[in-house]
Amino acid sequence: MNMKVKTTLIIIITLTLGIMLGAMLNRAFMHLRIQRAFDAVNPNRFAMILEHAIDPTPEQKKLIREILKKHAKKAEELRKKLDEGMTSSFMALQKELDSVLTREQKERLEKTVRRRRPWMRRNRRFPWPPSKFRPDKRLPRDFE
Repeated sequence: MNMKVKTTLIIIITLTLGIMLGAMLNRAFMHLRIQRAFDAVNPNRFAMILEHAIDPTPEQKKLIREILKKHAKKAEELRKKLDEGMTSSFMALQKELDSVLTREQKERLEKTVRRRRPWMRRNRRFPWPPSKFRPDKRLPRDFE
């Protein structure tokens, strides 16, 4: 093999490895961002995140946890009411549209609704990220 071929192969291999490494790192960083977003939705995790940000003294810790838990429960109730309201609103929209749409339009609408992402479907918990990728972070006993 002459020098040009060796140099070309080394450059191609280096670029390929760089692209693969970049793709894997990008996936890891995106997974971390998604995990943090879902942690913030969980009321207990949300309270833990806020407690960590506050960094209370040992004397404040118990009072702050009670306050955070109380408000986390309220936020969860509001989130559930919003979900129920959005679902009922969408069902009313579908019912009202049924009287106006043609059969083909109804089929297209139904097809679009069926293609919705799994976590947008009614009465589903968020399946993303898959549980095998979730870090196994345990809540302290007093947060459970």
